[in-house]
Amino acid sequence: MKATRTPSPIPTSDTVLSFDVAVIELLGPEAAQTCAADLRVEAAAVSVRVVSRSSGFDNVPQRRRRAADGAGAPVVLLIEDTTHLAPGWAAALCDAFSDPNVAAVCGPIEVAPGLAPRYRALGRLEYGRFDGTGLEHHLPGNAFAVRLADLQQTLAPGEGIVEHDLERRLVTAGRKVRRIAALTAVYAQPDPHGARLSTRFGHGRLYGAGRGGNPALGVLKAGLAMPVLSLRALRAARAAGSVRQWLPEVPWIVLMATAWVLGELTGQIAGKGNSEGSWN
Repeated sequence: MKATRTPSPIPTSDTVLSFDVAVIELLGPEAAQTCAADLRVEAAAVSVRVVSRSSGFDNVPQRRRRAADGAGAPVVLLIEDTTHLAPGWAAALCDAFSDPNVAAVCGPIEVAPGLAPRYRALGRLEYGRFDGTGLEHHLPGNAFAVRLADLQQTLAPGEGIVEHDLERRLVTAGRKVRRIAALTAVYAQPDPHGARLSTRFGHGRLYGAGRGGNPALGVLKAGLAMPVLSLRALRAARAAGSVRQWLPEVPWIVLMATAWVLGELTGQIAGKGNSEGSWN
């Protein structure tokens, strides 16, 4: 289902910007429509579209690319239906892109405390480094905006949008990837598919296969990923709540991090195989 696409500018004191919003369906049509409705409350004049699965082989990077290719404005905000944005995001987006050197914008990620431990653990592993304390040029996959001209210059036609690959290419090209607190995103809906150990393995394999460089060094880095991922997720969990809250997350963090690392090692040694199928 698509809304009428007549993007309208949202004025700020510094700029006038037209942008398009695309909700990437992960959880299903109902969750995606709810997410879109919430976004329309703040930006009623902006085009907010739902980008649904076209088939079982339509992975998330390809859905993102279809969303960008179908945008009717110079900037597109890509948000997954697991996620909510903090109030004020529309004006913040305009302010950030008033700088012509900015190619992409994101915000810090919070994990909703009401999620079950398994899904909080998934959120820590996926988004623990996006708590606002790390480097600016890291794009979280669940919510970021990109300037279409930069996207089209960076990726080949039809190439899927993988956030860490896109940010690397943009930064290498000398473009800015900016993080702003006003674009805070809350990972708020349970993702049963994403929390499967087989999905973690597939994502790790895809990442390992795309690492490139020296294979021996890649295997070493993959081996070190287990403590790095686990400790980063545990730090994020401890910072977010009491011991009673974060302790039940620990077993899930360890299991999911282990699955990822095994996948990353497999990707380094044997390539990506059919791991793209896990990202749907």
